[in-house]
Amino acid sequence: MGWKLNKNGVTPRVQLTRSEQQNLNTFMNAVRSNMDPKKAADLWDSNFKNLFRDQYQIRLSQGNRATFEVD
Repeated sequence: MGWKLNKNGVTPRVQLTRSEQQNLNTFMNAVRSNMDPKKAADLWDSNFKNLFRDQYQIRLSQGNRATFEVD
């Protein structure tokens, strides 16, 4: 299965630190390179979670999270 990242409608609610942005970029670049989102989240201690049906969450830092849907 091929993976595609769609960033349409992405709106950060808070300003990300350099480290948080780096984690998010690592995740997005891995998915763009055709890596499964779960494996991409395992590149650091992201605490990948399934929240509800197709909605998932990764930890960017101790305080900030990113949520996304897998279609």
